[in-house]
Amino acid sequence: MTFIYLTLGCLMLITSSVLLRKASSTSRWLSLVIFIIASICFIAVYGSIGGVFIAISGGLLTNLFVAFIFGKATNK
Repeated sequence: MTFIYLTLGCLMLITSSVLLRKASSTSRWLSLVIFIIASICFIAVYGSIGGVFIAISGGLLTNLFVAFIFGKATNK
C-alpha cells in the first residue's frame, strides 16, 4: 500500500509541476490542489511531520527537474 501512495504522490508532484508551467489562473489553482493531495499521500506514508517535509522537498526537487527538462534556452 505504501508503494501505491508513494507512486501516486510522485506522479501528482510531476503533474503539479507541469501545470505550473502554464500561466492561467485555473492551472495554478489546480496545481495547488494536486500538490495538497500529493502531500496527503506522503502524510499517509510518513506521518504528519515527515510527510510535510517530504512533500515540500519533493515538490521543490520535482519543480527543478521539470524546469530543467522543459526550460527554454536563453539566447545572448
